[in-house]
Amino acid sequence: MSRPSTLPMLCAAALLGCGSGEEGDLPASEPGIATPADAAASDAMPADWIAVDDAARTVTIDLVAGETDANNRWNFNGYAAGEATVVVPAGYTVTVNFENRDPAHHHSVGVLARAASFPPYFDDTTPVFDGAITPNPTSMTESTAPGGGTASITFVASEAGEYALVCPVPANAVTGMWIGFEVSESGDSGLRR
Repeated sequence: MSRPSTLPMLCAAALLGCGSGEEGDLPASEPGIATPADAAASDAMPADWIAVDDAARTVTIDLVAGETDANNRWNFNGYAAGEATVVVPAGYTVTVNFENRDPAHHHSVGVLARAASFPPYFDDTTPVFDGAITPNPTSMTESTAPGGGTASITFVASEAGEYALVCPVPANAVTGMWIGFEVSESGDSGLRR
């Protein structure tokens, strides 16, 4: 005598556990966690390191280089090689508070034109927006120091479009030290992964 397969029963239980997909079936959102209903309005989700003040028309980004071991610590808040995109509303004043937690290497950040690939060495690091780059961005010894060095930049995200937050220190961007930076005409904000 053969036993009935448990696979169909497990699939049915999983489907029943998923609910009907109606908004009322969703749990209340915790701060910093977006629900599928939130994603329907925009695919950018809140992140605890991106603060948006719509009344003041400002965005504050706490950007950390080397926060995790990802990409040999050549990452921004654990993301590298365009794995995530910071989204800010067009016309807002953006402040990036930058900290370098990489214990061994200098890093920098600038809002540069988005590219299919980045060069090992940058000839031009003119940022997309005035003031949107940390000091000495291509220096391996004078950009933001390892082990907790900080820098802060403030600029107006004046033109909607797709850009990138890039570390122009030699060999960093080409090996993945960049994430997307989108200026949204529709007013979206947050993090897209």
